[in-house]
Amino acid sequence: MYMFRTSRIITTLLFMALGASSFAWADSSLIDRIQQAEGAMVTVRTELTRLMHTDPPQTATYYRTAAGIVIDPSGIIVTNTHTIIHAPFVFVILRDGTKLQAQLLFSSSEYDFSFLRIYPPHPLQSVRWADSSLVNIGDTIIAVGNSDFDNQSIMSGHIKSLLENTSTSTNDFLELDLDLYHGDSGGPILDEQGRLLGMIMAKRESESNSSIAIASNKIHLQYLQYKKSMP
Repeated sequence: MYMFRTSRIITTLLFMALGASSFAWADSSLIDRIQQAEGAMVTVRTELTRLMHTDPPQTATYYRTAAGIVIDPSGIIVTNTHTIIHAPFVFVILRDGTKLQAQLLFSSSEYDFSFLRIYPPHPLQSVRWADSSLVNIGDTIIAVGNSDFDNQSIMSGHIKSLLENTSTSTNDFLELDLDLYHGDSGGPILDEQGRLLGMIMAKRESESNSSIAIASNKIHLQYLQYKKSMP
């Protein structure tokens, strides 16, 4: 796994050190496409305030933070269900720091993704879709980090395996040779064209350098069904 900040200078130095010819994806056009996809990332934050049994009574606010991906410029975001479940308030923080309260549109606990709706002051940059049914074991993938440790960093890895949903016998999950961190949930997995191939769901605690992503086709199909149901 290789990780680098999305700075043109640092990226260029890294490619010089590693040898760009060793990596099919090490070119400036791909960096531009990755940065475009990164522009479709937002932060999803839940807030829960509880009354503490103190004298005098005080309140404490608890936060849960993860990534989200803009899939519609009008303000539709996809993130993990486990991030927002049972949260009374969910907010989306745009890249310019604007914080907007989000409305839940759709939620799947089986596939661990949910759609949120916000009303931004301007159209947002949305991600481009890849066809996850065309992925093969060993394919190069790119992940954009969102944790405190590697926020706005790019990690390269590979597809380790394709995992079936036991109830549908379809390859709806991708196993990756990436070691992810708290806060990376909901982040994008990109193909070599900078298109959305999957969304980070969880790290496999039983194995090192092993994480699971939801295949993009599962998310895209549900999004298209939602769009058809809109008046």
